[in-house]
Amino acid sequence: MQTVSMNRRQFLKSSIIAATLAANGRLPLLAAETGSGLSIDASTGPYALKPIRDYLSRFSPAEPHQDKWQQYTLTYDIIHWSWAKGKRGTYANSVIGQVVIKRKSKNDRVMYNISQQTQIGGVNNVIDAQIISNADDLSSLRSWRLRSYERGLNSEKDRLSELTEQGTCQGGNIHIESGNYLYEYEARNHVVSQWTIPDILIQKASPKLDTKFDLLQDLSLFKPNQHLVYDGQTVVKCKGGQRVTLQTFAQIGQAILPIHYLIDAQGRPQLITSSILSLALSGQTNAM
Repeated sequence: MQTVSMNRRQFLKSSIIAATLAANGRLPLLAAETGSGLSIDASTGPYALKPIRDYLSRFSPAEPHQDKWQQYTLTYDIIHWSWAKGKRGTYANSVIGQVVIKRKSKNDRVMYNISQQTQIGGVNNVIDAQIISNADDLSSLRSWRLRSYERGLNSEKDRLSELTEQGTCQGGNIHIESGNYLYEYEARNHVVSQWTIPDILIQKASPKLDTKFDLLQDLSLFKPNQHLVYDGQTVVKCKGGQRVTLQTFAQIGQAILPIHYLIDAQGRPQLITSSILSLALSGQTNAM
């Protein structure tokens, strides 16, 4: 069997692939209309849970033990959705990796350390990032450094796959450079990363939340005009038949399919669902 390698640039194309599959009926379509409460096909459950409905039978919500949210570590399993056997209605989920988000604040800044690994086609794709954000309502990006690389079947790092980038965001001007290139974007809103959005919800989630921002996906791909809004309650049936009620927030915007964040009573995003890739909270500590 041939091993398929996917580097970071290829990985960023997943949202484009997802849009194509959805258009052809090969992805669970996710609604994102505030207060709708209904899915296109109600028999398969709430729309926010469609991409992970197979995984939920193995999922137990992470136990709460956090009182203060100035310093924490959250660990998420990365859940892959696949279109099984080429038939509509036959879906399956598998865990293909993990992302660890560490957060602490100091004076006028918030600092995040990101460690993400995904295994695709026998290749382990690794991303390590350090982010410094402003201490504003959205913890908007100030500066960052990112390193990505691959490890093959022999666990050795592929040096040709290694990529290091550093960037800044000042006054709406996004500046990203590496040893081989330089590129820039112009933002009209506060700029955030997909790794810092959970913290926005932890710090300020409420039914009144209605905020706009620009997204820098993987600290590289610019997706402007995102909108994050409350989307009602979702009852989740978990492992062993346990039912929990989570508050749901929906993100819609340019160049993305709807993303849903399902928040527990402690303010933690237990589940983050999208089309091909979703996240499920598997652990939490107070330590950095």
